Amino acid sequence: MDAKKLLPIVVVILALSLLVYFLIALYPSPTDHSSPLWRNQQESASQITRDQYITLQADGMDASLSEAILSTNETGAWRNETETAFLWKQEAVFGFDNFGTATYKDSVLYAPSKGNNRVYAVNASDGTVIWSEPVRQLDASPYIEEDVIYIGECIGPYDERTPYPRAMALNRTNGETIWSFTEPGNFEWVGSPLVNGDYVYYTTYGSGVYALNKTNGNTIWHSPDIGTIVCSVAYDNGVVFVSAYTPAGQYALNATTGETIWQQNYGQSWDSSPIVYDGKIMQVTSNGTTGVWSTYVLNETNGQLVRKFEDKGSTATPLVHDGKVFIPSSDWRMWAYNLETGEELWRTVYLHNGTLQDFSYSSPALSGGGIYFQSLNGTFYLLNETDGNVLWSYNIGGLGFGSPSVGDGLVFITNDYALHAFKIGPGDGDWPMFCSNNFHQSYSENGVDYIKWPLTEPRQFKGTPSWTTAKFVWRNETIDSTAIAWRIYFFDTAGNSNVTDVQVFNVGTPRDIISAADVIQKSVSMRQRLEESRSPPL
Repeated sequence: MDAKKLLPIVVVILALSLLVYFLIALYPSPTDHSSPLWRNQQESASQITRDQYITLQADGMDASLSEAILSTNETGAWRNETETAFLWKQEAVFGFDNFGTATYKDSVLYAPSKGNNRVYAVNASDGTVIWSEPVRQLDASPYIEEDVIYIGECIGPYDERTPYPRAMALNRTNGETIWSFTEPGNFEWVGSPLVNGDYVYYTTYGSGVYALNKTNGNTIWHSPDIGTIVCSVAYDNGVVFVSAYTPAGQYALNATTGETIWQQNYGQSWDSSPIVYDGKIMQVTSNGTTGVWSTYVLNETNGQLVRKFEDKGSTATPLVHDGKVFIPSSDWRMWAYNLETGEELWRTVYLHNGTLQDFSYSSPALSGGGIYFQSLNGTFYLLNETDGNVLWSYNIGGLGFGSPSVGDGLVFITNDYALHAFKIGPGDGDWPMFCSNNFHQSYSENGVDYIKWPLTEPRQFKGTPSWTTAKFVWRNETIDSTAIAWRIYFFDTAGNSNVTDVQVFNVGTPRDIISAADVIQKSVSMRQRLEESRSPPL
C-alpha cells in the first residue's frame, strides 16, 4: 500500500488508541481494584475564621460504593465527623397541597394531614404518633398556647364527618375538642390562628376576620367587609394586620374592636401573610392584570409605601431577620435585600428542576445562620444566611408545599408524602405557630449552636461505576485551633475502604488569620529579595 494512503489510517488508529487509554484512565474498571478509588480532594479555603464554614470534598468511584465519611483530628485524635441529617419521617401526615406547617412545643409536633383529614400529635424525637383527631382538611398550621392547640377547618374531606367547617380548640394532651365555632355563612377557615391575650384571630375565605374568645369560642368581633382572605393575620402593639384577595387590599384593624385603622390597595394577596418588623409591614401581592408578584414594605402606622421589590415574590411568606428580607420568588430563586436601603445582598442559584415551579409555597425559616427552604420539586435546602450559597440539599421527593419549623436542634418539613425531621445540631426553643411568632418573623431567637453542618445526605451511592462527589460543609464556632487535618473515607458494600490524603486548613480568630497571612507574605517577600540578590547584573 502507498505510504501516503497508509498515513491517515495510522493517525486514526493512534488517535483511537489514545482515546481508549484516556477513557480507561478516567473510568477504570471496578473489577481492577478491591477498594474504592478517589480523586480530586479539595477544600474551598485554606484559612477560615471561627465563624465561617469550609467545603471539604473528594470524588469516589466503585461499582458498589456505599458511603463516604469525613474525618478530622481537631480534638487531637481522628474522629468521624459525618452526622446523618435525616432523622425520621411519618407517612401518616401526607396529602397533595399539604402545606400546613407542623408546629412544635415541648418535644411534640402538631401537624395537619390533608391526605386523611386528621390532625396529629407526633413525638419529635422518633416520629411516632401520640394521638390523632379526625377533622375536615386544614389549610393552615395549628397554633399552640399552653395546653391548647387552635385549628381552622377548610375544604370538605373525602369522608366528611361535619356538615360545615369549624374553628376549633383542642386539648394538646389528647386531641379532645374543647370548643368549636361554625361561621354563620359556612365559610372556610383558611389562615393560621393567632392568639393574643383573650383573643384568638381567624381568617376566612369569604367572610373576613373573626376575633373569638379563646376560652369558649364566642365571637368578640367580626370584620366581614374585607371579604376573601387567603393568609394569616399578624399582630403588633394592639393592631391586627391582614391582606385580602377580594376585594384586593391591605388592612390594619384595632385588635380589640376590629375597627379599621387604615386601608390600602397594593394588589391581591394569596397565601403570603403580612410580616411586622421595626415599624414596617412586609406584604407580597400580585397584580391582577399582569400576574406579577412584588413585595411591598409599608409604614406600620398608616400603610404608606416605603419601598417595593418589583417582580420579587410568590405565594410564600418572606423571611425577615437582622435588617434583611429574604424573598422566595416565582423566578425560582431566593433574593436577599437590605430593608433600610433596598440594596440587593445576594440571590441564589435556581432552586428547581423545571417542574411546577411557577410558585413557591414554602416560607423559609432561619436558625443558627442557616435558612431552611423547600422548593416545589421536593428538594429541601439549607442556605447560608450571609451569601445565599447552598450548604446542603436533600431530595425528599414528592411536591414541596410545606414550610419548615424549628425546635430543639431539629428542623421539620412536610410534603405530600410525609412529615420529615432532620437533626441540625444542639439548640433549644419552640415553634408555636406558622412562622414562629405573632409577627411572622420566621427565625429562632435561640437558634442552633452549630459546631458543624452535616453532610447533605449520607452518601449512599447508586452503585454505578462512575465518579461521584462526596461534599461536606464544616463550620466551627467553638474550637480554637491553628490547624485542622482532614480526610475522607470511601466504603463499598463488600467492606473495602480507601482514604484520601491528609489535608490541613487553619482555623482561628481574624487576627490569627491575618498574622498567619503576614508570615506567609513576609516569607515570600524574603525569598524574592534573596533570589534577586543572587541574580547576575545586567
